[in-house]
Amino acid sequence: MKINFKSITVKILAACLLTIPLFTSCKEEEPKRLVIWTSCSEFAQYIELFNSTHPDCQAVLVYKSNPALKLPPANDEVIPDIIVGPWLKSDKLNTNFKSLQYLFERQNVSSSIFYPQLLENGKNKKTTYLLPVSFNLPTIIFSDANKQYVTDNYTLSPQQIREIASTYNEKNRSGAFKKMGFTPTSNDAFLYLLTKLYGANFHQEKNSVIYDKSKLDFAITSLKDWITTENGSVQTETDFAYKYLFMPDYRQVTSDRTLFSYTTSDKLFKILHEQDLNIDYRWITDGNTIPLEDDMIMMGIYKKCQNQPSASEFITWFYRPENQDAILDKKIKLHLNTESFGIAGGFSSVKEVTEKIIPIYYPQVLSNLPPEQMLGNAPQVPARWESYKTIVIEPYIRAALTQKEDETIPSIEELEKEWLKKVFD
Repeated sequence: MKINFKSITVKILAACLLTIPLFTSCKEEEPKRLVIWTSCSEFAQYIELFNSTHPDCQAVLVYKSNPALKLPPANDEVIPDIIVGPWLKSDKLNTNFKSLQYLFERQNVSSSIFYPQLLENGKNKKTTYLLPVSFNLPTIIFSDANKQYVTDNYTLSPQQIREIASTYNEKNRSGAFKKMGFTPTSNDAFLYLLTKLYGANFHQEKNSVIYDKSKLDFAITSLKDWITTENGSVQTETDFAYKYLFMPDYRQVTSDRTLFSYTTSDKLFKILHEQDLNIDYRWITDGNTIPLEDDMIMMGIYKKCQNQPSASEFITWFYRPENQDAILDKKIKLHLNTESFGIAGGFSSVKEVTEKIIPIYYPQVLSNLPPEQMLGNAPQVPARWESYKTIVIEPYIRAALTQKEDETIPSIEELEKEWLKKVFD
């Protein structure tokens, strides 16, 4: 029998050609990568949870200590799809983000789930470019044993703190303070907070930091009067604080060295979660408004993102209360990143989560939930705000408090020039 090898070869090749498309069509496509830039390391946990339920949309985290300073991305960097971090809202950065109005219009996300004041922070000319993620508030803490000094159940104004603290002051026979109700100068962050409460209104306009000088001067005058009238002098406060330099503020309170101590909500609830302390707290207010801490975390989609469908899916997933509940549940049960409070280091911008879910995991919150009607707005500040505040504003306030009548101190503008040299030269 004669075998026609040529004919057989043709038939085999034809069969292979028919088979190839079949294998090609059955091959699973690689999930398209979703790149998230963030300074919030806990987003690694959120991404892991998201990926476990979205096999067709795999997210990866790229850590940036300050994403706002990295925009726009350098040519050799991986282009982000989503950016999460503080300081993202500014005139300079607004053009880096896509409009998120479509998320509301398609009902991916409902605007009604957010605290309205926080949602406003992400708008530019009534269009939403950034969504709020988390926020923190200024707090005053005191020992449960000293509750009789505090009659207000939820908030305290600077004037109330001053008046109550002065009744706690106590001197020894030599005239030195053995107890001091509160020492404003022991914490630069509190001094800065006072200027905010009195309306100094530090904020960015274009490339400049703007503030109300008359209100700033009033705040400093008020602080001087507080310190000298109630506690003697800045030096007296400094000497008292130096005795307990290495004692944490909350220990000074529980040991009755001081009546009040200043902190922020993220630090407070981290401590209370880790330790069983007999501490109570009140929000610090100007009488009507509780100012948000400057570093409110926000989220946006980069204007040149490579994977907008997946970015939309992640944002939709993240803002569902049940998913933030799952995030908190996993974090607490597995002791993951317990040094971070709540969602992304603070109260969730989703009202239901802050009011109903976070108290399950942080019971101390339940006694004094952030009052929605009193929440303020976060200021629009430059991306290098922490550096600017630390090197320019806080030293100016401290110098002004210790300034003698015949002494001249550098102005904020002069300090700013020196800061610019340090940062950019």
